[in-house]
Amino acid sequence: MDFLFFKRRTLFRRLFFITLVVTVIPLVITWLYFLSEITHQGESIQDNLSIAFWVILACAILLAMLGTYYLSKKISRPIARFTRLATEIARGNFSVTIDVQSNDEIGRLAKIFNYMTTELRRLNEMNLNRIINERNKTQTIIRNIVDGVVVTDPELRVLVINNVAEKWFGVSEKTAVNKPIEQVIHNQSLLDLLHQTIEGNAKTSEPLELKLKNPDNWKDIFLQVRAAKVFGENDELIGVVSILRDITREKEIDRMKTELVSMVAHELRSPLTSISGFSELLLDSSLTRDQAEEYASIILKEANRLSELINKFLDISKIEAGKSQVNKAPVQLREIVDKVLDVNLYLAEKKKIAVSVKASPNLPLVYADRDMVEQVVLNLFSNAVKYSPENASVEIRLRDREDDILVEVEDTGYGISEEDLPRIFDKFYRAADHDEIRDVRGTGLGLSLVKEIVELHGGKISVKSEKGKGSIFSFTLPKYEALPENGKDASIEVNMIAH
Repeated sequence: MDFLFFKRRTLFRRLFFITLVVTVIPLVITWLYFLSEITHQGESIQDNLSIAFWVILACAILLAMLGTYYLSKKISRPIARFTRLATEIARGNFSVTIDVQSNDEIGRLAKIFNYMTTELRRLNEMNLNRIINERNKTQTIIRNIVDGVVVTDPELRVLVINNVAEKWFGVSEKTAVNKPIEQVIHNQSLLDLLHQTIEGNAKTSEPLELKLKNPDNWKDIFLQVRAAKVFGENDELIGVVSILRDITREKEIDRMKTELVSMVAHELRSPLTSISGFSELLLDSSLTRDQAEEYASIILKEANRLSELINKFLDISKIEAGKSQVNKAPVQLREIVDKVLDVNLYLAEKKKIAVSVKASPNLPLVYADRDMVEQVVLNLFSNAVKYSPENASVEIRLRDREDDILVEVEDTGYGISEEDLPRIFDKFYRAADHDEIRDVRGTGLGLSLVKEIVELHGGKISVKSEKGKGSIFSFTLPKYEALPENGKDASIEVNMIAH
């Protein structure tokens, strides 16, 4: 007999003691009853029955213990076997089975256990972990894809809705799953498209354009939607996938292209009309010399204006296409500002505009293309003069900062309205809030070119303005830092420019 069960808290030990107690209690009660009877009937009966009684009692207790041991083993052995095999299965061994030795509850449990191991073995052969990982990966991709995704079943109940679609329609996947699409999305055009896709014969729908309100800023956003049926085995329809792509930027680009073509056509038509008209007048034989010179000067002026427009437009196009040649070198911004003012100060003098320059002492060099930076300073200075009334003032400030040089051009001119500020750097865009500004002629490309040049040099440009109170245009350029690989030639170049 195995007595290890006395040392461990096992099912077998509990069954053994419970069964033994249940078996021995009747024997003890019988023994007490006989003992009381013997006491009442005298010593003679006690002498005759005592030996036989104790022998029978001992045999009964022994049989009870053996029966209890056998019964406990019969019940606990299969359960212990179940425990060992369950541990093997948990470790990934799905080939184990239990011998079915009876047709009772334990036998039926053994059959169910074997069926479970067979199914686990089949799933393991299908690589269950790989399937689960692929499913989680697919869900993660769908949830984080840049396009909106809405998946419904054949009854148009929501199965999946990703993060982008949640944001656009103001819903949550947790509350939307398994609900009819009508309760989740209230855009009638999208609902009609889904119904048409389910009821139609085509596998994919025609693209549909939707217009929604952006929940962040309540601006219009445009979506292109395409729905497709999803089929499973035996060509059974299992759902519909709807892809929503944000085409707001494309719509804005199309609008800007249309405006750009219109503005280019307008800007080209005006000088070409003048050139064509005055050229015809020059062909008149009765024209005097003074009139001919006047018409010729107008033609030259309009031709120069047309040439300036085309050159600026080409410069911007080259920079945007990355084809512009940038010849960077260490340059002194104060020298560039002084050069621009020396040549163009007469523009301010005509309107009696006071011009001043303030610069930090010992201003460091910047690494830039001198000609391009001259264009930036000239455009900002000429605009400050052009859009200021007589007797105004223009101040140019150069500030030495930690990593860059800040250049500010401040005027006390007409200013720019709050509505025009966001588009002030767009091509051909010209603010015309003030009566005097409408009479000022320009291409509308100067600030756009300035922005492209500054950003090409790794700087930033910004504007602060208030209508009627003037404007401050500012841009930054990174400082030139003499790197070890620059060598001796770079140091000589720095000294020459500094002198």
